Parts: sequence; C-alpha cells; structure tokens
Amino acid sequence: MNTALNTIVVHIEENVDEETFRDLERGMRSERSVVSFSRSPGHNHLMVVTYDAAAAEASSLLHNFDDRGLHAQLIGM
Repeated sequence: MNTALNTIVVHIEENVDEETFRDLERGMRSERSVVSFSRSPGHNHLMVVTYDAAAAEASSLLHNFDDRGLHAQLIGM
C-alpha cells in the first residue's frame, strides 16, 4: 500500500472550548482519510490534521468545521 500522508494546519476564527474540540475530534476521526487530529498546544484556534491525500483533499475536510458553525481556513504546512 502506498500512502501519501499530508499534514495541514487549520486556523479557526473562534477559540474552541473543550466540548467543541471533542465533538470536532470525533467528527474528524470518523473520516477514513484522517490519520491524526490534534490541537496546537496553547493555541485553541489551530488544529493539526494528518490525512491520506490519496483518499481526500484537504479542502474536503473543512466540512467538519463548517458543520459545527466554525469559520476555518487551511494554512498548510
């Protein structure tokens, strides 16, 4: 199996509280392309996502943020 992993940083306009983060984490981890999802330490508005680029595009992962009323944009890495 040849997996092309990409890591992106997602900037969220809002600061994300613990409950919202856990809900977002569940949503992201349910994506079959997502390998890991975490918060940037000390920055509740930055999320780090590693995903299989052969299975999804970075922009398609943003729906998880939109579904929760969050305003997010890709920063890249």
